[in-house]
Amino acid sequence: MRRKRFSRREVLAGVGAGLAAAVVPGCSGGGEGRSGALQVWGGVPAASGPADVVKAFQQKFPQYQVEYTRFVNDDRGNLKLDTALQGGVDIDVYFTYSQGAMALRAGSGLAADLTDRVEADPELQVFLDTEKPRSYIDNGRVKALATAREPFFVLFNEKLRQQAGVELPHAWTIDEFRATAKKLTTDKTVGVYTIPDVARIALGPNYWYDGDRSNFGDPHFEQQFRLGREMIADGTAFPWTEVLSRHLDAYQQNAFLGEEFHLWSTAPFNLRYLYDGKKYPHDFKVAFAPSPTVDGKDWNGGSFSNFIMINPKSPKFEAAWAFVKFWLTEGATPMLKGGKMPALGNVTDDQIVSGMLGKEPEKYFDLDSFRRVVLTSDPKLATDTRLTGFPEITLAVKQQRDLCWIGEKDPGVAIREVRRLADAAIARNERRP
Repeated sequence: MRRKRFSRREVLAGVGAGLAAAVVPGCSGGGEGRSGALQVWGGVPAASGPADVVKAFQQKFPQYQVEYTRFVNDDRGNLKLDTALQGGVDIDVYFTYSQGAMALRAGSGLAADLTDRVEADPELQVFLDTEKPRSYIDNGRVKALATAREPFFVLFNEKLRQQAGVELPHAWTIDEFRATAKKLTTDKTVGVYTIPDVARIALGPNYWYDGDRSNFGDPHFEQQFRLGREMIADGTAFPWTEVLSRHLDAYQQNAFLGEEFHLWSTAPFNLRYLYDGKKYPHDFKVAFAPSPTVDGKDWNGGSFSNFIMINPKSPKFEAAWAFVKFWLTEGATPMLKGGKMPALGNVTDDQIVSGMLGKEPEKYFDLDSFRRVVLTSDPKLATDTRLTGFPEITLAVKQQRDLCWIGEKDPGVAIREVRRLADAAIARNERRP
């Protein structure tokens, strides 16, 4: 069935509507919850792990009751959470999944100081490491703790790969990634959804910053925009008009399972869509390749993530902290079925296989490549620690990338506009007390 094509005018109208929606205040969601129960908000469906964590926690700590509320981890869902936090809705513990949201919430006084608790607990000392950070530290104070380790990898549809006669790469460059996407492109299937983050792979953590200015003058940023634009134009990457119009940034799995594209650069959380053949039917196995390198650099696009935070207004801090520590330590295993590898690494390889790949892993996955790419490798995870002007820079990058990839702006012009906006955002935020 041929996909509907959208005009640039339709897409630009959709982009404008989306931006308007992002800045219009909305009504808060969620109720007050049962009186006295610990209120936890997260973006993972309860059935994908959180319900089991809550059950195990309540068995160990019967004096506490917990209610888990799921918000969808997209712009609208995060706006709902932010509005609820600022409006005084009963929320004790919540999760943050993007650095932009982290900057907003921590900067707005919505994150409790966890420093003393972390420093006093031998099991949690790794969260004080600033060389390989697994926490968000704001002015020397720990405000959020990563619950998951999320390395990026590239997924292959094995049926289509074998039909095309393409070798499964054990190591490759971004140029080889592009060439592979071209070989896998047919009249029915696009080679790749989108390209890995070229600049991130080359530059690593805090790659948006250079001293007191932005770093968008580095040529890898324009390379990113240009490569995406060229691959969309030659038909080897998914048309960006359709990505925007169909909201595929949030629902990539549907197009992958429908074999609309082949290569999928993603993270472990999306594996939950691939082991449930009844809910997400498909007739192919999935194999794993590492992220490609760029100019000899090999930073992974993933990071320590899924940050858990405590609302400083919570009157149930002791219960909240007990829950946070439980989720990070002995309670982490159930989250594997949601594709969440514990940040503390306190699980075995066998637990990861059975937890992340379902009851029949051999049916849906190439286990040799999974073990090679996910279990035995040690990717360099790039966790950002500098967030000055981060929300504004995030918006600028997205706006200009979208305009570039739908053909409205030249890559060089678009990235220069990102640099101008980012420099202004950094200067503006650094002047604030």
